[in-house]
Amino acid sequence: MKVTIRTATVGDVPSLGILRGQAIEAACSDVYDRQQYADLVADPRTDLTTWIDSEAMTVLVAETEITPVAYAAFDEDTGEILSIATNTDYQREGFGSALVDRVEDRACKLNLDELGVSAPTVAVGFFEAQGFDVVGEDDWYGLPAKRLKNHTDCGNDR
Repeated sequence: MKVTIRTATVGDVPSLGILRGQAIEAACSDVYDRQQYADLVADPRTDLTTWIDSEAMTVLVAETEITPVAYAAFDEDTGEILSIATNTDYQREGFGSALVDRVEDRACKLNLDELGVSAPTVAVGFFEAQGFDVVGEDDWYGLPAKRLKNHTDCGNDR
C-alpha cells in the first residue's frame, strides 16, 4: 500500500479529529474508565487547528490514495511530540513509525539533539520500539503517562 506523508492543512482537521478520537477510544477503552478519557474522544479538533496554524509546529499526515491514516504533531521549539495517532484500521502497518522517522528528520534539520513525549501508558511500547527511553512518570490529559526521550540520530543517512 502506497503511503504519502505531507504537511497537514486546516482542511484536514475534521478527518484528523475523527481519526484521533477513534484511536483514543480504541486504545483506552479496555484500560481506563470512560470518564478518564471521554473529553479527548469528544472533540480533539481544537488542538489540531491551533497546531496546524502555528509556525512553531509541524503537523504531518500519512495518507493512502483513499484517506488520511495517521498524523503526528511536533513542537519545533521544544522537540516535543504532542500527538501521534493512527486510524485503528491501519495500526501496526508502519504509518506511525514513518511519521516518527519524518519528525526525527525535521528535528535534525532544526539541530535538535533529542525528542521528547509524554505518552499514556498504553502508548509507551510504541515509543520504546521507536528508540525512546522512559525517563520518568508524567500525566497525559489526566491519564497516567510516562515521560520518554530519544536522542536524534542525525549522523546516519535517513
